[in-house]
Amino acid sequence: MAYLVEHPLAARLLADPDLAVCLKPFMKGPATVKDLAQARGISLQRAHYRVGLFLKAGLLEPVGVRRRRGRPIRLYRAVDTDFRIPRKLVPERALRALEAAQSWQEEWQKALEAHDPGYGAVLRVFLNPEGLLEFGSEEEPDILAEDFPPLLNLWSAGLYLRREEAKALQRELLGLYHRYAALSPVR
Repeated sequence: MAYLVEHPLAARLLADPDLAVCLKPFMKGPATVKDLAQARGISLQRAHYRVGLFLKAGLLEPVGVRRRRGRPIRLYRAVDTDFRIPRKLVPERALRALEAAQSWQEEWQKALEAHDPGYGAVLRVFLNPEGLLEFGSEEEPDILAEDFPPLLNLWSAGLYLRREEAKALQRELLGLYHRYAALSPVR
């Protein structure tokens, strides 16, 4: 049974993908603040702050210490691995951002701008060769070029398939996702 979130801070933290992903190491089992910092590539100070927020929100619990010379290291674990958040607790701004996949779109934009500082100076709305309406920059990058970041954005104004084609695509993409997710060192 999933954990029912009742604390507004917990709802806000879980509705923010950048913060919610910081709970992941603790959902896998007991972990330290340093484990979080290493998994997410953030400073220990930032990791301590986020652990403090999770503790305050009731999403983490202390589960022990790892003995060592000097000060022992505290271990924490998420209170569950599955959270249900009543929609009324999710801030409207966070809900809109989640529905629009805003944080992932922002990461996409940042990576493109790092690759090409001029990217995004002009918005382009165009019909692609498959007849789909797409949104992008004035000059679409060659995403398969070796020097291009390993990014893929499939957002378009619509892909229209018959039901059986859509279900086949759904199964194929999900299988492909799971195959590559199993390779990910950050799980």
